[in-house]
Amino acid sequence: MSYQIQIIRQPAILGIESKRAELSIKQPRPELEINQHEAWRAYNGGTALEMNQQIYSQLPALFLEGLAKRVEQGNRMAQFHLPENSIAEIYGQDWKRDPFVEFRAPASYDNVSIHVEPHRPEIEYNPGYLNVYVKQYDAIRFIPPTIELTM
Repeated sequence: MSYQIQIIRQPAILGIESKRAELSIKQPRPELEINQHEAWRAYNGGTALEMNQQIYSQLPALFLEGLAKRVEQGNRMAQFHLPENSIAEIYGQDWKRDPFVEFRAPASYDNVSIHVEPHRPEIEYNPGYLNVYVKQYDAIRFIPPTIELTM
């Protein structure tokens, strides 16, 4: 009579899930702003309001210059006994036109302003994960032989 032991082995079943990492990068464009208003003021005087303000701000100084010139001419005429102070000498040299106010803004290399605003990239990172789990563990079963007891 031979007896056999039966051994049944059931291997473990593993489950593996993984989610990939996500990387999101948004790069907004930089902004470039060019302001050439001062350049246009130097070129053509700017708007009518700015031009008028420029003219009227210089009129008092222009008036005082003209007044000083007339006083100086009058003082020279008061010294008529000197040979270089004759009426012909004083007013003969006065053939140039009186200067008018400058209605344009001063020209400069700084009249055009450039402003650049960079935008840093927006980076979002979500790390992935790995999940390992056991659905069923190893199992070993021993099945002993059936023994008949007959006496």
